[in-house]
Amino acid sequence: MSNIPSVFNANRVSDCAKLLVRGSFVAAGLCFGATAFSTAAQAQADDPEYFQVNMKPGSTLNVRKDPSLKSEKIGTLPANADGIANLGCHVGMPYLEWRESTTAVRKVETRRKWCNIEYNGMVGWTAGKYLEEDRPE
Repeated sequence: MSNIPSVFNANRVSDCAKLLVRGSFVAAGLCFGATAFSTAAQAQADDPEYFQVNMKPGSTLNVRKDPSLKSEKIGTLPANADGIANLGCHVGMPYLEWRESTTAVRKVETRRKWCNIEYNGMVGWTAGKYLEEDRPE
């Protein structure tokens, strides 16, 4: 995974700390809150670094601009796509917790999970229920 998000957030925290030193408590509070919010969709430490699509051969998985079925479709992933970079998933439990849960819990949580992905230069959101960990060969 790229270091860009973590470097960006480190810079944001540094900028927020400067506001705090200057006595801009309200601005610093808003800044720290925005920094925390910006990391919400980043991949968690226990999430896989890469995904592969888990669908029937011949199927395609829609990639959308935002994490919503109502969002604009920006492309598709073939059923055999792998090496899909995980930029972060949200609205669901952490991957390791999900993987160790009962089948019933996994089904419910998976339906709610959206993942921000990058594949062949396309960056967008897709339904997490069709993704699984891509294991290196």
